[in-house]
Amino acid sequence: MEASIMDGPKRRCGAVSGLTTVKNPVSLARLVMDKTPHSYLAFAGAEEFARKQGVELVDNQYFITEDNVGMLKLAKEANSILFDYRVPTHGTCGGGAALESPIQSCAAATSTGGLMNKMTGRIGDTPLIGSGTYACELVGVSCTGEGEAIIRSTLAREVAAVMEYKGLNLHEAVDYVIKYRLDEGKAGLIAVSKNGEVACGFNTTGMFRGCATEDGFMEVGVW
Repeated sequence: MEASIMDGPKRRCGAVSGLTTVKNPVSLARLVMDKTPHSYLAFAGAEEFARKQGVELVDNQYFITEDNVGMLKLAKEANSILFDYRVPTHGTCGGGAALESPIQSCAAATSTGGLMNKMTGRIGDTPLIGSGTYACELVGVSCTGEGEAIIRSTLAREVAAVMEYKGLNLHEAVDYVIKYRLDEGKAGLIAVSKNGEVACGFNTTGMFRGCATEDGFMEVGVW
């Protein structure tokens, strides 16, 4: 597994890769941010840090499901990498909720198990600050999809950049980067502004997503 977290106002961040026993990778990424002088730990070093910090560990079998074993078998037989919802559509999705009062700061965190049938040692966008995760005083962003396309476009950072430099609002920024920064890549993202607005965008037929507010509002979607 891989994960990252970023605290917007101070641009503090932490990331981890190559985890096989850490039950909640985002929690370890936060400890990297809060408890070390570093921003990124990976593989054996990250697992050792997890043990020293006393985070919850599980046997690797915990992460294996019958459905995913079947999908992996199909991917290996086809000698391909599997993505969810890869068929492109003509538009993007923008929607969500706004809190009644501005939030005080932005933060973002992202976690993944990676692509189905990826090469051993492959690292995706999720732990890379600015690609799969980014937060600043304006917005927090978390991405999903084809990691290589997200890395090339520094997708999460691009949302903040067009808000800063082009003066776009949250929904405009999300639509802009999905439309103009992914080239032929398939991906999506969820973003939250400093005012509590929530926007999502994707160029696939669907994206698992959800949002919730402290007053009890919840919204989920796939298509």
